[in-house]
Parts: sequence; structure tokens; C-alpha cells
Amino acid sequence: MVSTEWLRKTELFGTLSESQLNTILAHSEGKSCVEGQTIFKQGDEANHIYILIEGLVELSVKAEEKFGLLTSKVEKGGEAFGMPSLIESFLYNVTATCSKPSKLLVINAGRLKMEMEKDPKMGLEIMKKLAYIYFNRINELRLGVSNLFKVFKFKTS
Repeated sequence: MVSTEWLRKTELFGTLSESQLNTILAHSEGKSCVEGQTIFKQGDEANHIYILIEGLVELSVKAEEKFGLLTSKVEKGGEAFGMPSLIESFLYNVTATCSKPSKLLVINAGRLKMEMEKDPKMGLEIMKKLAYIYFNRINELRLGVSNLFKVFKFKTS
């Protein structure tokens, strides 16, 4: 398992107090995954949020049920994924697959949501970080699409 000191260095929980971090750890467990293992699939009910401890997780989206498009990689310790577990409709919007052996912190999202309701300050801090992470990932995706158009010399205006 991980410590509160480690959890404080993650992108999602860095602004929380020691007691709030302990609360999160109380509803968490460690998990090891092998290369090629699917952690969750796009459209599955989102019951957990994940923090990468080590390894590499690829997030992909199915397009027309024909092929998957890689949207991003989770490759730095402390990065979060599975965040739709905290946002309505509570369905994963990507498929998460381990690209190499990985260790994850798995947080029970139902319990976390209950704790966020009990401690609105903690809830606000987590949701602010969640919005920031999504904003950055959308911008990275936009940049990738823009660069793809440049490679194929599509006219975008």
C-alpha cells in the first residue's frame, strides 16, 4: 500500500490534509496488473478511481465499435484515471489497459463520494483538481488532433 506522504504527491489529492488522505486510504487497496490486462472497459459502470503507482496504462476510445483510438497514456506515478466514477453518468468513457506490468491504487468511488459529501471542503478540492486534470487532457488531445491534421496537410479553415 502507499503512505499519506505519497498520496499527497498525486495530481488529484495534493491539497488535502493528513486526515483527509487517511480517509481516502481507508477506502483504497493496492492492485497489480499484468501487461495486456484490461482494467475497465468503455461503457462499464464506474465504481473505482485509480492512481498509477508504477507502470503504464493506455486509455483508448472505441470508434464505431470497429477500432480503438488511443487518447492518452497514464505513465507517471501519481496520475489519476477512472475519474468518471466521480461524475454523472458514472460510466467509464474510455477503456484502460496495462501496456506493461503496473501497480495501482484502487479507490472505492462510492465511499469516496460519501466522504466528499460529509466533508465538502475535501469534495471541493478534489473536484477542482478533477476539472483541472480534464481540462489539461482535453487540451493535450486537441493538440494531438491539430498535429495530426498538419501531418496529413488537411486544410482546417
